[in-house]
This record gives sequence, structure tokens and C-alpha cells, in this order.
Amino acid sequence: MLDLYLHPDQVREMIKTAEREDEVIVIRCVRKGAASKPGGPDAGELYDLHCAAKPKTYKSSGSTGLRDRKGEDKENGVLTVFVTNRKDPVSEMPGAWRRVNLNQVKKVIYKAREYEIRVS
Repeated sequence: MLDLYLHPDQVREMIKTAEREDEVIVIRCVRKGAASKPGGPDAGELYDLHCAAKPKTYKSSGSTGLRDRKGEDKENGVLTVFVTNRKDPVSEMPGAWRRVNLNQVKKVIYKAREYEIRVS
């Protein structure tokens, strides 16, 4: 395991690289909001998101409507990612869109290497 200081921009680039290479990258971060279901991670707790490129066969449930996600992401210091370890709440399809708080990433697992995030 490597202990590193990673800037949020570096974490963003690692996620984007994994998507381009069709790899899964695990991001462990602190949950910002309340649990979405009983027994799930609550605000302030750690949880893992298995980020990957959106599958070519993915069909959106259309429940979120059209929004300026890139603008919202930049304004809030987050990144909207497709995660394989969640389900779309409407269609129950495997995989769903989630937001990673880039300032609260604690660990990255990529290509069998673990990167612990240290504050410097």
C-alpha cells in the first residue's frame, strides 16, 4: 500500500483514466449526506464506490431530467461517476450514477494497487 497525498484533481484524473482504459477503480470516501436506505452508510461514514465507464447498453431511467451536471460538479467539488456496486433506484438496473466528493477521498484502489490518502 502506498501512502500519498493526492490532490482532488489527481483523483479526478485517475477516475477518468480508469474509464478510458475500461478498468474499475474503487474510491473510498466519506459520505456527505444521510443514508439513502436503512443500514446504508450515513453522513460522515466511509463507503466504497466501484467506478467504471458507463456500459454501452446502459439505459437511463430518465428520472433525473436534464441538468448541467458538469457545472454542478465543478461548483460543488464533486465528480459524477457510473458505479457498478449500486442499482438504479427506478429501473433496478445494475449500475447507477453517483457523485464522489473529491475532497473526502480516503483511499483509491486501482489496478491492484492501494493508495491511502494522507493530508499534508
